[in-house]
Amino acid sequence: MDPLKQIRFVKHGTVCLENGEAVVYVDPYDLDGEPHDADLIIITHAHSDHFSPVDIEKICKPDTCYATTAEVAAQLERHLQIDDAYISHLSCEMPALCYEFGVMVMPVEAENVNHPLGFGFGVIVEMSGVRYYMSGDTDRLAQDADCDVLFVACDGIYNMPDPLNLVPRQIEAMDERPGLVVPYHYGLFAGTEQNGKQLAKVLKERGYKVKLLIK
Repeated sequence: MDPLKQIRFVKHGTVCLENGEAVVYVDPYDLDGEPHDADLIIITHAHSDHFSPVDIEKICKPDTCYATTAEVAAQLERHLQIDDAYISHLSCEMPALCYEFGVMVMPVEAENVNHPLGFGFGVIVEMSGVRYYMSGDTDRLAQDADCDVLFVACDGIYNMPDPLNLVPRQIEAMDERPGLVVPYHYGLFAGTEQNGKQLAKVLKERGYKVKLLIK
């Protein structure tokens, strides 16, 4: 199965997955349209380009499930009146969650000077047997993360300083080589527009399969 078949779109730090059974958004931000089709919304931390109430209101429906930090969960309840029965609190120390619509969610560590350990998490989402690892905001990839597709932040300002050197070293330190690498979380900040293209070139030279999905 083509692992990208389930990717609807990638934008900044947002990834939307769908397989006919479920629609999953990770860190929805700056979305077009109001489809109200989310079965699951994962919010990795409270920064405004990852937790955007305006965008959540565009995609949520009455039975949408949420997986996020305790800090964001409190804001979902307070400001969006989300019933806490639909919210799962996650941290990088917690085990995987399995949802009845066939999606597994596993939080993993994410950390740097702007995101201290425990403030947020990276996440592995398994859908239709394919494991997608969204790094979230971090300078350090989870070494033991086993994934088919790795979405790695590469803005070089708030995450992964000197990404052309740090990202390849971080990937090479992982226990299992990802089948495909997708650079993301770049282009929103001035001067980062070419980061994805430049990182893709470096990774391809080292033998990694890479795909650019941000338009």
